[in-house]
Amino acid sequence: MDITVIIPVKDRREHIGKTLDSILKSGIAPKEVIIVDNESTDGTYQFCEQYIKNRPNTTLLRETFPGAAAARNKGLKSCKTEWVYFFDSDDIFDYNFMSTFHNAKVEGYDVIAIPTRRVVGGKTFIRPYIPSNDPRVQILGDVLGTQNMLFRTDFLKSIGAWNTECRAWEDWELGLRVMLHQPKILWFKEKAFHEIIANEDSVLGDTYSLNYKYFIRTMTAAINDLQSSILQPLSHYHAQHLPCLYPHLDLLIFPLYLRLCILLGYIQNEKMKGKSKEFRLAVKALTIFKKDNFTLTANQKFAGNCLRIYTMLGGKNAWKVALKMAQDKSARK
Repeated sequence: MDITVIIPVKDRREHIGKTLDSILKSGIAPKEVIIVDNESTDGTYQFCEQYIKNRPNTTLLRETFPGAAAARNKGLKSCKTEWVYFFDSDDIFDYNFMSTFHNAKVEGYDVIAIPTRRVVGGKTFIRPYIPSNDPRVQILGDVLGTQNMLFRTDFLKSIGAWNTECRAWEDWELGLRVMLHQPKILWFKEKAFHEIIANEDSVLGDTYSLNYKYFIRTMTAAINDLQSSILQPLSHYHAQHLPCLYPHLDLLIFPLYLRLCILLGYIQNEKMKGKSKEFRLAVKALTIFKKDNFTLTANQKFAGNCLRIYTMLGGKNAWKVALKMAQDKSARK
């Protein structure tokens, strides 16, 4: 099982060395490692240029279009192996990851879903992982994150790869699009891999309120994809395999609405104001649900507003509450 690992990087001079060491010194090295620099200004490109010398299975590329999605697509174009895996530039690769899947029986599968570990403030926990092909779980559970997805390369290319419009939650959007294509997914459950590290210099304060435009743009892209798939094939892959299109698209409107309501609640919570400028602008995104095929019942709108207020007041586990609502048959009325 040959795998290429693709790493987008921007201004990670202090971290990328440890990440590359962990990948190239693992039990079995990937067939190739492709690093894609996304306009770094701190010497990251020059460091990587020196690092890959005398390493024949590593490649360094440049991408000028902003955003990790564009950098990942640049690497994907150069991928020659049957399988491709994306990794972030400040995380630690698991020593046994490659050896675990080297001889795996993956014939017929399009995606391998993998549990991961997250490190926050020195504490490690397993990232939420719910083995389910239900797109509602992806919408509200973010099960398929960047390092949770190992792709058959041809499949990923056929569904359009990463969406360069998305500058935040781009892995969430891709994971949802993957689910809409109803691929055959191998859900790996035996152990969690890697250390996905939340570095202080990579986490902005007021994350939701400062970056709400990026989050709303990604939500809009996902909703537009959903609406398009009602009317026409979602991708070239669907044009040739129409029966694989997720058949219950109407069930996804409510969970998408709940996700947006939770986002609005986070914005209000961070600004500590009921009607901040950011909230007033972000709430306009709700108008997308007034389009044809996107009608909501009064009960669904009420549930969304309750979740927004709950999140605004600092309520915990809003995503779990929302998923339970979305899967409750009575909540669809």
